[in-house]
Amino acid sequence: MGDIRRFLNVKSVRKLEHFSFNLFTFHFSRNSGLGTHVFFGSPLLLSPLTIIPYILAMEVIFFRGKRYFVKLKEHVVGIFILREKPEAIYISSLAVAPECRRRGIATYMLNYANKLAKRLDKKWLELSVSKTNIYALRLYRKLGFTKKKEKKWSFILRKKPI
Repeated sequence: MGDIRRFLNVKSVRKLEHFSFNLFTFHFSRNSGLGTHVFFGSPLLLSPLTIIPYILAMEVIFFRGKRYFVKLKEHVVGIFILREKPEAIYISSLAVAPECRRRGIATYMLNYANKLAKRLDKKWLELSVSKTNIYALRLYRKLGFTKKKEKKWSFILRKKPI
């Protein structure tokens, strides 16, 4: 596989577009972390009674965030949500389609957020990551993120925009 990053583009999307994408293309959490569904377990257990309330809850939590799709041609291969804080850009959510992982897309998204934080003269780029998501932790550390705070199930990481 060659480097596809030069073919990627970031598109800001409206909340409704993001919501409908999550509702109908809800597979970005598959194989996250340690190879399982992060929140729901087996895909056989997923049902509209579980998925729809979860997506609605996430939309409420991410309400103030700016939503982005990362597209390869016309296909969405990544999604992320950024929230502006007084001293930081906070990455509220970041996901790469399972079939496109390990191809530099997450790095591309993090670099985009880094450039935005720098352009907005923020002191920090911050995010939260599950303690069990070793692949994401490895990537974030490689890109210069360090631990700001430890919670029961996650770490808050940050780095200075460069």
